[in-house]
Amino acid sequence: MKPEQISPETLKTSFITPEKCVFSRNDNGFTGAVINGKEHKRVLLKRALPFEAPDDYICVTDADSKELGIIEHLEAFNEEQREIIRHELTLRYFMPVISDILSIKEKMGHFYFDAVANGQKRTFTVKDLSKNVRMHGNNVDITDIDGNRYRITDLKAISPKSRRKLEPYIF
Repeated sequence: MKPEQISPETLKTSFITPEKCVFSRNDNGFTGAVINGKEHKRVLLKRALPFEAPDDYICVTDADSKELGIIEHLEAFNEEQREIIRHELTLRYFMPVISDILSIKEKMGHFYFDAVANGQKRTFTVKDLSKNVRMHGNNVDITDIDGNRYRITDLKAISPKSRRKLEPYIF
């Protein structure tokens, strides 16, 4: 949208509720929706607050990125609808879960992590730890130099040995 096209009317958003919307998956595996009686063969879902509130304020757009509305709270939808929404979000926000830190080595300003994520050994590189290792409650999110995100879902749940390796780098 161009600046001259912005007005108070164009800035208004509507909330999508279970009474107004039904999500579905089509034969090609894409997520579609019927919103206020209008069918959208493909919709995209994006989190407005991916770290602080991943299940709240989810923006729904059409295939051309035109906003259709916002899901205020995912829990308002029934389990079948939540599963469809979560599946679409998982495709966009792939984030392997780290269960063990094997080593962290620093070399020339880069930090090389050897970790176990989703049951597999992974090696990734992180630059500027102050920006790319973040704690949110008990979660720790790590972003590597390629933009991939990794998560420790509960810092207290990983082994003390892994925790000691990571704690100096948590900001």
